[in-house]
Amino acid sequence: MVPSEKQIFAQSVEALFVRALGPYLTRDGRQKLKAAGLNLSEPLRPHYSLEQWRVFLDVAARDVFPGQSLESAYLELGARYLKGFQQTSVGRASMQLVTHLGPQKTLERVPYNLRAGNNFNEVRVEELSKQDATLWVKDVLADNPFFACGFLAETLRASGAGSPEVKPIAFDGTAATYRLTWSQAKSQRPAGTLAPVRRLYG
Repeated sequence: MVPSEKQIFAQSVEALFVRALGPYLTRDGRQKLKAAGLNLSEPLRPHYSLEQWRVFLDVAARDVFPGQSLESAYLELGARYLKGFQQTSVGRASMQLVTHLGPQKTLERVPYNLRAGNNFNEVRVEELSKQDATLWVKDVLADNPFFACGFLAETLRASGAGSPEVKPIAFDGTAATYRLTWSQAKSQRPAGTLAPVRRLYG
C-alpha cells in the first residue's frame, strides 16, 4: 500500500539538523527552520513531510554555507547527514558494520539503510563491479540530485573506498541515476572473518 504522505522520520532530522548542523546554524537559520515547522528547541516530532524536509535543506544550505553554490552546499549537506547519522544510536551500529563490509557489500545495503529514514523511498543498484556502480534512487529527497551525491560518497568513504566520486547521470526532478567510482579500497578483512559487531544500543 502506498503511504498517503511521504514522511521523513525523526532519526533523519536528528542526524542532520541536531547532530551534524546543530553547532553551525545561526539564530536566523534556526528561526527560519522554526517557521518551516522544525523547532530545534523542542523534542522532534516522530516524522516530518517530505515538503518540509526540502525546505529545511534549503534553509540549512543558505544558512550554513553562505556564498557557496547550491550544488556545493547540498553536497556538503549530504556528507554531513551521513556523519550525523554515525552519531545516532542506530547509526553507530550500522556504520560499524559498514567499515568491515567494503564498498561492494556496502552498496548492496544502501537500499535498506536509506529506506530506514523514510516511508517511501526505493533504491536499486543496477550495476556493480569492483570499483564502480550505477545506482538509481526513486526520490533524491531534495530539489537537486547533489544531496544524495554527498551521502553516497561519504558512505563509500566510510566503507574504506579510496577517492570516491558520485555523479548524477540522469535526473527527472525526483528520481536520479548515479555513477559511483572509487579507487582500491583500504585493506578489508577477508570474507567470512568479520569481527563480531558489538551491540551499541538497546
